[in-house]
Amino acid sequence: MKIYLDQLEAQLTKNLPAMIWLSGDEPLQMREASDLVRQRCRQQGFNERELHDVDNTFDWRELVNANNSMSLFSDKKLIELRLKNSKMDDASRKILQSCLDDPSPDNILLMTSPKIEAASTKTQWFRKLEAASLVVQIYPVDTSRLPRWIHQRMQHHSLQADAAAVQLLSDRVEGNLLAADQEIEKLSLQFGKNAQITAEHIARSVADNARYNIFGLVDACLDGNAQRAVKTLRRMRDEGSEALMITAMLGKELRQLTEMGSRLQRGEAQAAVYQSHQVWKNKQAMTDRALRRLKPATTLQLLQHVRTVDLAVKGMHPVPPWVVLEQLVTRFARA
Repeated sequence: MKIYLDQLEAQLTKNLPAMIWLSGDEPLQMREASDLVRQRCRQQGFNERELHDVDNTFDWRELVNANNSMSLFSDKKLIELRLKNSKMDDASRKILQSCLDDPSPDNILLMTSPKIEAASTKTQWFRKLEAASLVVQIYPVDTSRLPRWIHQRMQHHSLQADAAAVQLLSDRVEGNLLAADQEIEKLSLQFGKNAQITAEHIARSVADNARYNIFGLVDACLDGNAQRAVKTLRRMRDEGSEALMITAMLGKELRQLTEMGSRLQRGEAQAAVYQSHQVWKNKQAMTDRALRRLKPATTLQLLQHVRTVDLAVKGMHPVPPWVVLEQLVTRFARA
């Protein structure tokens, strides 16, 4: 059966299927859905948890062994598979289907993955799997629905908020549900239960997560917006961020761009490259623009600049680290 996220709790109250597949790219909702499944399983006596991270090297026979082996610590166990990729080859499909054809009453399988591609949901194999399990496709909260999500989240924390406050918070986090949730928790701790939250409260207490954090900095660099990137970097400096942490994040992004660019130059399909590097849909257009600007030779030069910043942070370069770091950010965004 395929359901939406808001139907999951009610469905789990009715019964626990042999397998639950949570699929999506929004981290907060995926985390909370997984936690809900684990909680319901524990309530039903599935007290042991066996975890497997599934990548290209995973031997799917481990699932068969896990499904057939007796629990060491309880009568029932939850077997979790964390898939790096929602696509499976024929061998893994057959093994998964065999476990569903002959399910163990003492085991439940929880599978989490990035978004299932539309083409995969139309296959005969998927439809057969869907009929024998519970499939939950988790979609990002778009801009139009974000104020409603924030309002409901505030109510969950016993906070009351007027429309202006909800809209301001929505504008500040720009779709980042993790940031929104963190800010709502801070408001709850700061003002207590049943507090009436206004736009003035939001403006005073909420940091501008959308623009002044490391993720905003990386996005500005990828998007080629040097002015926003430098402004973000200076704000982070003023707020006491560590230059070494920022440098590490920029270096990680540049190494990923180098590898993706090299694979694309070798003729690999863009969709496969993006999927293996977990470039989700909301960042693909930005990454497209970055890869058109930044060929592997350029990103390798920028990585050399990263090493210069690292030396400056450690006092082994004559130029102050924040100056060298700002030069790196400008080059990254303008190259």
